[in-house]
Amino acid sequence: MKKFSYLLIFAVALTLSSCKIRRSTIVPQAINTIATASFEELNLERKDYIVMNTVSAEATIYAHFSNALIEVEDPNGDFSLSWVVSTNANGQAIYVPLKVNGILRLGYLSNDYDEQIMYIPAYPHWIVRRMAIYKLINAAKVAGADGIIEPVISTNVEQGRRSRDIVYKTTISGKFIKIKPDGK
Repeated sequence: MKKFSYLLIFAVALTLSSCKIRRSTIVPQAINTIATASFEELNLERKDYIVMNTVSAEATIYAHFSNALIEVEDPNGDFSLSWVVSTNANGQAIYVPLKVNGILRLGYLSNDYDEQIMYIPAYPHWIVRRMAIYKLINAAKVAGADGIIEPVISTNVEQGRRSRDIVYKTTISGKFIKIKPDGK
């Protein structure tokens, strides 16, 4: 019985040592956030702010789905990301980042900012939405805006070149506002 216990412990140790333990991959990110406001939330009189202009930004990504792999690619070559799809003991799908190239540039509006920003879900529509928001936030910074009024976000999903390819395109537009300094 004692020999059997030692043999069992040896077999378990040998099995565990031969398994490749997959570490979580950190996705390089550049993250922007900006405050959004509806007209009711502004709580300002019209003389207190300037509506600068309406600006739009868009982002596109290509996604390829296979049985055990999801690949997402920026058509400009700025980044690519892939996940291995496996299942846990309960049969639930687990998406483990496999390969990352480049920097994923993501933007968040104040009402959709998540504290778990280091986790990038394997949802191409989530990624392309945040890429477009990132571009709009950069445009707001360049214009000197203090916020964006009621942004409108639209995502189109189309069939790609092959049957398992999908093209995601998001357009976001909003009015930039500049709050007037006191006394002006």
